[in-house]
Order: sequence, then C-alpha cells, then structure tokens
Amino acid sequence: MGLQGIFILIYWAHSDPDKLPPHDPRAKWQPLCEHLENVAALSAQLAQGARPNDEPFRLAAEMAGRLHDFGKYTDCFQNMIRSGKGRCQHSAHGAVIANDTGNRDVAFAIAGHHAGIPDRTGGTGTLETRLKDTRSEAMSLQSRGSSDLPALGPMFQPPAATRKILPAEFDLHTRMLFSCLVDADRLDSASRAPSLVSLAPEERLSTLLHNIEALSASAPEGAVRQARRQVLNDCLDAASFPERLLSLTVPTGGGKTLSAMAFALKRAALHPDAYRRIIVVIPYLSIIEQNADVYARIFGNDAVLEHHSGSFDRLQPLDDQHFTPSSPERDETGYTPPALRPATENWDAPLIVTTSVRFFESLFSNRPSDLRRVHNIARSIVILDEVQTLPRRLIAPLLTMIRELSQNWGCTFVFSTATQPAFQKPPDALRIDPRWPAGTVREIIRAPTGLQTVLKRVVIEWNLGRTTPWAEVASRLLEHSSVLCVVNLRDHAGKLFDEVLDQAGPGCEEQIFHLSTRMCAAHRLTMLDRIRLRLKRGLRCRVVSTQLIEAGVDLDFPIAFRALGPLDAIFQVAGRADREGLLTAQAGAPAGRLIVFRSEDEKTPPNDYREATGLTLAMAREALLAGDSIQPDSIDRMTRFWNRYFGEADVLGRPLQARRESAMFATLAREFEMISDRTLDVFVPYDDQARVAIDELRRIGLLTKDLRRRLQRYTVGLQPYERDKARGVLEEIRPDTGIFVAVDRAYDPAKGLKLELSAADTII
Repeated sequence: MGLQGIFILIYWAHSDPDKLPPHDPRAKWQPLCEHLENVAALSAQLAQGARPNDEPFRLAAEMAGRLHDFGKYTDCFQNMIRSGKGRCQHSAHGAVIANDTGNRDVAFAIAGHHAGIPDRTGGTGTLETRLKDTRSEAMSLQSRGSSDLPALGPMFQPPAATRKILPAEFDLHTRMLFSCLVDADRLDSASRAPSLVSLAPEERLSTLLHNIEALSASAPEGAVRQARRQVLNDCLDAASFPERLLSLTVPTGGGKTLSAMAFALKRAALHPDAYRRIIVVIPYLSIIEQNADVYARIFGNDAVLEHHSGSFDRLQPLDDQHFTPSSPERDETGYTPPALRPATENWDAPLIVTTSVRFFESLFSNRPSDLRRVHNIARSIVILDEVQTLPRRLIAPLLTMIRELSQNWGCTFVFSTATQPAFQKPPDALRIDPRWPAGTVREIIRAPTGLQTVLKRVVIEWNLGRTTPWAEVASRLLEHSSVLCVVNLRDHAGKLFDEVLDQAGPGCEEQIFHLSTRMCAAHRLTMLDRIRLRLKRGLRCRVVSTQLIEAGVDLDFPIAFRALGPLDAIFQVAGRADREGLLTAQAGAPAGRLIVFRSEDEKTPPNDYREATGLTLAMAREALLAGDSIQPDSIDRMTRFWNRYFGEADVLGRPLQARRESAMFATLAREFEMISDRTLDVFVPYDDQARVAIDELRRIGLLTKDLRRRLQRYTVGLQPYERDKARGVLEEIRPDTGIFVAVDRAYDPAKGLKLELSAADTII
C-alpha cells in the first residue's frame, strides 16, 4: 500500500524531541520538504564560506543538501518515524540521483551522511554496492514526480556549471563537501544557526601586543628578554610573506606561543577577507589547557574553543592492540530523534585550541561527527605547535593534506618548534621519499642559528654508561632544592614520585609534586600554579613528571633530569632548565644543567618513540666516543637526527596516501591513527564543581553539549588495558551508555586516578 493509501498527507523529516504525536499542537515535527530546503540553503552557505569564489562547489553543496534525505520519502521511513519502530535506510537514494547526474562527490557525501563516507569499491557497504542495491527503489521514487512529492522538483535538475575535480584533489574536496552537508544537517535538526563571531584580528592583535608588552616589562632585562623581543618582531614582519607554509624555529623559552599568535593575527589583519579563524594545534601529550587559559585570559572565554582528542564513544576492538570508536552514527537504519544525538563541536569559534590527534584524525576520518568541522578549517591560519611530534609513519598523508589545504583551501600553516623536523628532504634523498622538496617551507626567524646561540642556557650531561635505579634517581633529586625530572611512562612517574616521598620523609609532601595524564586537566593546572608559586618564592620544589610537561609549559628550574628518550624531547626538557636565563646571565656562560640517564628497566612508549630513543642513544654514544657531546645548540646533529629518523621511506605512510588517491575513505579511516591505542575518557570527581556536573550527568543520563564543556577538564584517558584493570573504580552512568565516571575514593589528590582501590580506600 502506498503512502497516499494510508492517508499520510505530510512527509516528515524529524519527529518531536519530546515524543509528542504529530497532531498535538505543541509538537515540533519537521516536514521533510522544509528540512531539505533548509539544509540545501545552509549547506550552500557553508560551502561559500569555505571557498567563496567557487560557484560549482556551492551548487554541489546545495544539491547535496536537497538530496541527502531523499530516501525519507519512502513508505518504510514514514512508517518508522511515525511508529518509532522498525529499521529503514534512506541515504543511498539521493546518492543514486547524484551519481546518475555525474556528481560522484555529491553521491559520496549523501551516502555517508549517517554512517560515514564509504569506500568506492570492495564489497558490502561500499558506494558501488549501495548504489546498485538501492537503484531500483530510488528510480521508482523519482518516477512518482513532482505532483506526488512536491519538494522534489529542483532535485533532478542537471548541474548548473561544469565541474572539474582533479583526481589528486578528490579526497579533500569530497571531505569538504561532506562537512558542509553534515554540519548543515545537524544545525537544522537542532534548530541552530552557524556562529557569526568575527575573528576581529586588528582588535585582538592590539590586545595581544598590550599583554606581551606587560609581560616583557615584568621580566628581567637580559639576553632572553631581548631574544623574545626579536622573535616577536620577526613574526610581525613575516605576516606579509606570500608563502603559506612557514616554520618558526625558536628554542624553548623564546616566546613562541604568543609570538606565533601575533603573526597569525597580523596576517589576518592584513588580509581580512582571506582568513576566518586561527587554529592552534598542540601535541596530544602536552597540556593544551595552559595555552587555552593564556588565550582566554587575553581574548576572553567566549573567543576560545578548547577541543581535546579524548573520545566519549564506546570502543570496539580491531585487534589485540587497536581499537576504534563505535558510535550510533554507524547505523542509520534505526531512527534517533535529533535531540538524543550526541552534540559535536563544529569549530565555529574564532580561536580554536585543539590537539594534533583531534585535528588530523578529523581530516582523515570518514565519520560525520569528525568531518563535520572540516569545512571550518578552510581559510584558517593553523599553528602546529611542537610539530616534531607528528608520527613518522604518517608523514606522507599528513604533508600531502597540509599542502592541499594551503594550496586549495586558503590555509596558512606555521610549523612551530624548538627542533624543526626534516619535512623537507635533502638533495640526496631517495626519489620515493614523500617529504617536500627543499625550499617548500620559509623560515620566519631571520637568523635562527644566532638565536640558538643567544638562548643557550643549558649544558647536557649524558650519563649513559649504566642504568640507574629509581631509588638512586630519587636520592639525586633530593640533593637539589628545586629540580625537575621527566620520565617516559606514567607508571615510572608514579614509582619515582613514591620513592622521592619515602626518602624525603614525613612533612615534605607540600614540596614534592607529581604530574601525569592520570590527573585530570583541572588537577594538573592547579599543581602547575602551586609549582610556579613555590619556584617564584624560592621554596623547595621537586617535580616528577611524564612527557606532558615538555611542550609549552613555562616552568624554570636550575637543574633537570630526563630519562633517555628521543633527542627532540631531551632538548625540550633542557628548555625548562634556567628558562629565564638568570643563572646564565650571572655566570656569563650556560648555567642550567640537564642530566640524561637510562632508567632501570629502560621501558619506553612503543613504535616511533622507541625507535627515536634508540637512535638518540646511538648518536649520543657516537659523540661521546669522539670526545664530544650533543648540546642544545647542536643544530647540525639535530638535523642529522631528523634525516636519519625520516630516512626510512617505507615507513612514512605512502600506502595510506594511496588510499586517499583511490577514494577508499572507510579503509583509510580504519588504518589512519595518530596514536597506537585509543583511549576512553572517564569523568573524575576532582573537586566540587566536577562532582556537581557528574551528579547532573547521572541524573539525566545524557552527555549534553553543556555538560561536555563543563566536564572537559575533569577527564582522564584510559587505554584499553587500563580500562579493564580499572573496572572496579568506574561506574557507567546508565546501562549501555558507554559513559563512565570514577568513584570518589579512586581519585588521589596527589597522583590522580587510581586503577585499583587499596584496602585503606574501602574504609568509610
């Protein structure tokens, strides 16, 4: 029986969020024709914002919006939405129409707007198979004509302009189109409009420079202050460079964070129609909250969107070591009211602070929740902070994606680091080396070698003859009033912290600190404030930390220790010793000290990190045997390190790049990962604010956008093996939600989340 036969007079796109029936005067059911027209207009608007002068791209986005829910005109879907029961897919119908009119990119976007962009070919679930399986029903629906389905008239018009998409550009082009469609669909379903907050670069630049001037005035005069002033001036001058790929090579403590932002705002002020936002991308192992706090204090909380890489999705195993998010968006056959779908940030703020995992996995994902924000990356200035941490095995697709964004989508990239990696291949590199040719990237700093010399404040001591027990490391730390020790693993940090506490004895707890990602962000920030205060007052301060302290954390110790790790990581810790240069100025020579030691079990994170650590050990021993040693200003050795590290062309991700070029979106998404293990974020009761939000989360049983924001800094990411071990300290807010919170007793005020409770923890 057809739709008319059962007296359905209105075709619906969405039901009422409160489950009110269509005839209830309070109900907010959305007619399908209204939804299609809204999404078509909004998708076209977003496409124009991403690429203003590309009319064919705008028209393709409009077509995608008008056709994306074509399959909802079927009897199956209308019966399902009215009854709330049954299963019915609807996305492939519009994809058939788009594909038949020669718009393969539109077909990919429509077919994937619920479950994710599919592979082109290969079997079940691919675009080829879905088009074939749905063709008959789609053609039957189309043949009913505009008299029966009045909203369909504009859908079947041929493209208004001829579009030529080069094969090498098809992947990113399709992702941008898909992003416009998905964001428009989600915004209309939620009755939201895109944010129109302006970047206002001239005003923000004036505010930033005023803050930098105030900070500079409070710093002691000397080489470090002068160097920071020169870095700022070089960044402001470079804002007018025509190149879109730029490097900012500044030793730790040289003021990169604010100077890079000054470059971005000045560039946006010089080209007000070219750039819409600034995106600061920081490694997933660093504390991005500190930078977000700095920007929020300068520009206001409303200007900055902080978006981490943690996942609130349930995970499904790919194999023993690898997990992938499993989300309701992977299944479109059941109907989920828009109000119950998880809210996802779409990056429509003027300033974004995010992690490299979130940024790049968004670009290489096929999932709607990830790709939704990608159109807002277009026409952005992207500051890649501590860029040396990008995974070696992904360099080919990463560099290709960066270059495409700069050439075709109006982006400028700044590669900011103290140890600039070798993304440009040497003249004698193998032809298959996927890195950029020499000269592709322009340096912002006029005299980087001279800057390294001026900012040399540390001497590195390489103690590599034997491994050092934790008890001995603890004893050496306690010889110093103020000292930092950085280790490779969270378990190492916990063991060493406990050893230092035991040796220090009772009454010393206030002067000994632990930092790791077992602590939530709010906890870490509180500890960092206490550490800074003690350092400023000259009080005893011993800090044991994981690698998270290496990138962008402005602490200043006279001496630091570092467990053997990658050379760039060692240089980062060197930047925490005599950071302000006061000891060096007094001594007239580098006076900070960094002692590198081999830990007792020599365990490190796996894969690239372990290989880089082995390479560092080999190079450091070579230097010592030659009667020399690697020091922070050893630019030639750093360059050799990077060229040897990247020299194995077969591990640089060329197979993944081939996936992009053959439109295998789903396969690429499965194979691309910035980290070897997925983590599950759990919410922890660190303070009263966290407890109130967690109680509300338990009460409503839904992670709303507001709660996600409020709980952002009260999360701890657990790897799969840690999650299994922590079952006894975690509670799921409601059955089958996949959202977990830690019990109160499982959160330690010094070390963060415990994976197991001790006997003492069970005493009430």
